[in-house]
Amino acid sequence: MLKAHPFNWIATIVVIVAIGIWLFISFGYIHEEHLTEATIEEKSHNEDSYYITVDGEKILVEDTNLWMVLEEEKEYEITYEWYATKQPTVVNINQPHDEDSVGGGH
Repeated sequence: MLKAHPFNWIATIVVIVAIGIWLFISFGYIHEEHLTEATIEEKSHNEDSYYITVDGEKILVEDTNLWMVLEEEKEYEITYEWYATKQPTVVNINQPHDEDSVGGGH
């Protein structure tokens, strides 16, 4: 058990805060990556999921129609996000140097 020595209490508080920060960054923080002029190296799929590989990282594409339109060895602007142990997932994809988003609009 901890004695009433101040160093023990300070060390315990520092460890608890460090573990809390690590847990927040690992499981509570959404990481986002934006790639410009990213080349799709490979497209793949299994029974339920569709993936693209960019810079050696396998990224989930939730929209099947979007996955079908994408072409290997072409460049795109890709934004994807992940958190905790979730698979990185495409949030936004567009042609490079294109000012409007996919689908266009006025």
